[in-house]
Amino acid sequence: MLNIKHIKYFNKILPKNFVFSEPGDCWAYGYDNSKIHVLPECVLFANNKNQIQDIVKYCFENNIPITTRGRGTGNTGGSVPIGNSIVLSLEKMDKILKVDIDNRLSIVEPGVINKVLQDILKKQNFFWGPDPSSQEYSTIGGNIANNSAGPRAIKYGTPRDNILGLEFISGKGEIHKTGVKTSKGVVGLDLTRLFTGSEGVLGILTEATLKILPLNNIVKTIEITFENVENASDTIISLMTQPITPYKLEFIDNESIKLINTIKKNHYDKNCNSAVLLEIDGENEYIDIMLEKIIKVIKKNKYKKVTVAGNKQNIEELWSARKSLSPALREIGGYKINEDIAVPISNLTILLTNLNRLSEKYAIKIVNFGHAGNGNIHVNLLFKSDEEKKSENSKKCLEEIFDLVLSLDGTLSGEHGVGIIKKKFITKEIDKKTLSLMNDIKKQFDPNNIMNPNKTI
Repeated sequence: MLNIKHIKYFNKILPKNFVFSEPGDCWAYGYDNSKIHVLPECVLFANNKNQIQDIVKYCFENNIPITTRGRGTGNTGGSVPIGNSIVLSLEKMDKILKVDIDNRLSIVEPGVINKVLQDILKKQNFFWGPDPSSQEYSTIGGNIANNSAGPRAIKYGTPRDNILGLEFISGKGEIHKTGVKTSKGVVGLDLTRLFTGSEGVLGILTEATLKILPLNNIVKTIEITFENVENASDTIISLMTQPITPYKLEFIDNESIKLINTIKKNHYDKNCNSAVLLEIDGENEYIDIMLEKIIKVIKKNKYKKVTVAGNKQNIEELWSARKSLSPALREIGGYKINEDIAVPISNLTILLTNLNRLSEKYAIKIVNFGHAGNGNIHVNLLFKSDEEKKSENSKKCLEEIFDLVLSLDGTLSGEHGVGIIKKKFITKEIDKKTLSLMNDIKKQFDPNNIMNPNKTI
């Protein structure tokens, strides 16, 4: 427990109103989208790296755990302050320090909202690759912490693929810089990629040098419907093995279609079992040629209907069906388990078929959709009550889902991280010797285990 001495110190080194110690003030900083809620010991804000360094050094000396937080959009409890932890919010570190078009890079603080950066880059006809569905609210620091991407990752990669270098403060309060400001660099170990996706257990991000790319002017959107999952999976594989890499490639299963039709008034035909939403991007003089080639690939497979949209209004209309899924899930009820798994795309049919089998076996409605080009499927288990959600039946079903995913050479988390929720399952994917090695690495960065303890590894 924090005592008055610690609070006095934080008030001394931080500006006025940068320290919250009253429970009512701290309450909103104790949860994320996982719905796990733990009241923080206190909440600290910082607007520069010197303040962060002072906080970490003090916490290191006094063995005070720190949970770093962006905007709390994570799904696995990574920013929930368990174990008498204080919360360090980085939301005030929101400066875009540099946009260098010539060298294709941007330097930002961790509290910058993804969409804010994208809007600024767009004015110069550039973008940063990662586009998580939470981009209007999530921070760049949070995206990096969880290696969170989105539909665009199929072509433009995850944060690990789009970061040149980082600046962070270790658990000892030391400032470290990693990486380069060039597209090539092999000096030393790649600590940039190690830090990315570490969910705050190695240190606190203070600055990121991002790789940015020119924005293609034209986008074409294609919606394909199918009578069965097998045909959808075959088409996805065909699309991913031809030369034109899709900009986005999304899958929607039968239960998703039923939900969409309740919101969008029969957007899909009654006998439609699944759908794929595909986008390509390019320059005006090439886009129609690309579209023609993509259509040829699609037509070599079994499908029901192909719809092409080229103008903004028609594109938005097609995407509105996919975007209506989350509201539809909320309408059904707030009791759900939202898993984020990934398998090689050649195993998608087996995955989806067996998810339907598990749905029947445990009498749990399971809705599947996601980034099919990466084999990244969001598996939603829906329940009528919180008791049903927490039942042994649901636990057994989830366990079988994870075992299924791993048997198909998949991973338990595609882009949402591990946090609290998935930590108990991590030994299913990572053997004990390798996990021990990871913990040894953490000790080098964080010898007193104050950086987001009891999470991730």
